[in-house]
Amino acid sequence: MKHKGFLALGLLTVVVLWMLSGVMEAPSETKQEVKTALAIAQKVRVKVMGVEARQVTREIVIQGELEPLRQVEVRSQINSKVVALPVKKGSSVKKGTLLVKLDKEDRYALLYRAEAVVKSSELEAEGVRTLQQQGLRSETHLKAAEAILSDAKAALRHAQLEVENLSVKAPFSGVLETRHVELGSSVQKGEVLAVIVDKSVIKSVGQVSQQSAGQLALGQSITLTLLDGREAQGALTYISSVGNSETHSFSVEAEVENSDGKLSPGVSATIRINVGHEFAHFLSPAVLSLNEQGEVGVKTVDENSVVVFFPVELVRTEENGVWVTGLPQKTRVITLGQGFVSAGETVISSIES
Repeated sequence: MKHKGFLALGLLTVVVLWMLSGVMEAPSETKQEVKTALAIAQKVRVKVMGVEARQVTREIVIQGELEPLRQVEVRSQINSKVVALPVKKGSSVKKGTLLVKLDKEDRYALLYRAEAVVKSSELEAEGVRTLQQQGLRSETHLKAAEAILSDAKAALRHAQLEVENLSVKAPFSGVLETRHVELGSSVQKGEVLAVIVDKSVIKSVGQVSQQSAGQLALGQSITLTLLDGREAQGALTYISSVGNSETHSFSVEAEVENSDGKLSPGVSATIRINVGHEFAHFLSPAVLSLNEQGEVGVKTVDENSVVVFFPVELVRTEENGVWVTGLPQKTRVITLGQGFVSAGETVISSIES
């Protein structure tokens, strides 16, 4: 095989030398024809496609994640034992719905006692006040009686709260997403009993680049697109005022009405924000390339068959292509062979069929 390769190379060298010798002996016209033929042969052949700009909607696209409007851990405010669980996990609940009933133990007895102490202390304080006004008791005696009454009222309020906290209720309308206790469970103060989620409105949370953040404003309309293709309309409700120093991006939130419950928290979604209209070209991502400065652009062919590189900016993406700005209104984009040519190079182009 090596011998065949050397033989082919030798034959090629002989042919080239023969051609050169013929050129040197040929007339000047023939020499020029040969040079022209060689120049044409050296040109790269490319396929081009004529494209023209059209007006499109400019969008900022953000990859986000859906979250509920509110999610709260409902905790026990007392030490007790679970005696009733009237709502099943996953059920919809209204604000004030009883979620967990705790054992009253001796709390009602303590409440009645506290009420009696308050009444007794009120009578005592009123008696001392009357005697003080008659000069039979000092101001000090009155202050002491009033202090005892104040302590009694504080004890009564504590007893009332203990009784009120026997009934753990939903703080707002939503769904009982999780329940952490069962009948007979002993609970401690501060322990999580259940999780309530409000999905009537869904938030889509994401990050936007610092270049795009300045184009956003609260209240802007957004289109939310799920992975399964479903769409929903909403509005931008939050833009962080301080960017992330590591990613140089800003947090944004958009809210979407979800009264039908079709949107579920925890899934990925795309937020599209309309920020205006402009003229752009629709291209296949395959025609995009980088120049020596690392700029994303498109290689085109001008009227003199010279390759021209234009840096472009992405306006929006679609399933089968991208919209870009930065090209002349009408131009011929290289669709095949752009990887083999450079800006300033003369090529032979043909229209892509």
